Amino acid sequence: MRLLPSVTPTPEQLKVLADVKPGFRIIRGAAGSGKTTTALLRLQSQVAVRLNRRRRHRDDAPVRVLVLTFNRTLEGYIAELARRSTPDDDALELEICTFARWARSLVGGLSVLGREQAAAMLRPHLAAMVPAGRRDFFVDEVGYVLGRFAPGSLSDYLDVIREGRGKAPRVGRRLRQRLLDDVLPAYEAAKTERGRIDWNDLALLAADAEPDRLYDIVIVDEAQDFSANQVRAVKRHLHDQHTTTFVLDAVQRIYPQFFRWSEVDIPARPENIHTLRENYRNTVAIAAFARPLVEGIDVEDDGTLPDFAACHRRGEKPLVVAGRYSEQLRVMLDQLERTANLDSESVAILQPRGGGWFDEARRVLRRRGIGFCELTRENEWPSGPENVALCTIHSAKGLEFDHVLLPGLSRQVTPHGPDEGDAELERLQRMLAMAVGRARESVMLGYKPGEESSLIGLLDRATYELIEAGKS
Repeated sequence: MRLLPSVTPTPEQLKVLADVKPGFRIIRGAAGSGKTTTALLRLQSQVAVRLNRRRRHRDDAPVRVLVLTFNRTLEGYIAELARRSTPDDDALELEICTFARWARSLVGGLSVLGREQAAAMLRPHLAAMVPAGRRDFFVDEVGYVLGRFAPGSLSDYLDVIREGRGKAPRVGRRLRQRLLDDVLPAYEAAKTERGRIDWNDLALLAADAEPDRLYDIVIVDEAQDFSANQVRAVKRHLHDQHTTTFVLDAVQRIYPQFFRWSEVDIPARPENIHTLRENYRNTVAIAAFARPLVEGIDVEDDGTLPDFAACHRRGEKPLVVAGRYSEQLRVMLDQLERTANLDSESVAILQPRGGGWFDEARRVLRRRGIGFCELTRENEWPSGPENVALCTIHSAKGLEFDHVLLPGLSRQVTPHGPDEGDAELERLQRMLAMAVGRARESVMLGYKPGEESSLIGLLDRATYELIEAGKS
């Protein structure tokens, strides 16, 4: 599977690379602005500076580098790129992993609850408080509270502005108090009884672990989906003269995480923040297609809306294919085989959910003799010749492809509440905009008429070409 090509730093990126002082740095930018590329160039630059300083001072201590990624798929992708951009030097200790794998290396192989397991523990305690249709929202609300506040500061939740959680459903002070008084203690007791921990517990344990190695250089990619407690854990393991870079775009946040930098004692002063405004990945047409999905959403201080005025390349309008799922795939693959070179161009077929949702795509690709690989939850980047990848949208965060296909966008795979400002709808909008933003050259999206996701109605009809597959 093809990786990012080598790049020459742009004027925007050169300003980031020239900033070599120790401390925290924040890189903001919309999808396509080169955040990950900039982080890797910064990594390369910082490693060179540290190794040269070590040689000048005849220092025997190694240069310790930690690169944290959002998920295992991105871990494999970043690992390949980082290894290509850093020297093979015995004085360099380079770790590239997800936060979860890094934290487990500090505290041991503890049994961590998956999201559904944690939700199953929480739902009975939420039953007396909220209707059944809202319980999953409040499962996420519990994760939001536990991830944002340190254990001794949970009462801060009572009065804080719940940024990053949409406008609906409303969670007033009385309901917040019940979560703190009734639900959280019952959840903690259930975990203790079963001898299990959750992902937030893992972050707290990592923060409490005695540092056996302090890092000189840290890169945190897709930091908008890291919790405050995860950031606090990273801070605990930094060298006094560290250089730590957070790379993020709050518009692309797809998990219920939010915090202000001041809450984790990181100075977000103008001199510590670099904003990338140019869009080097998407065509004007792709950026224009994505923008309506996130217009009206609170972008927060660390967010950047897709901006087609910041794009430099022209391209064809995205295609939206209406028809049965098999017809959507047929139209999309016919189009690809006419216009793309599958020997040299990369293609992602993305779905909101994994597992059996890819079965039809696998059958169709095999029938056509198109080789493919699967990226979801893989921590090794595929080294084979296949340039077509099957991947969930979540696992595609931080990646990029020449062509992105999004068939089967139905109500079934994009459920949400009915209220304006619904938190789950906003999350889905961010997720689809992020998926569209993975594409360099073309985007194709599909739905079955009568079963289409409400996200389809948010698109601007002037930004895409509609194909009715059953009539073609």
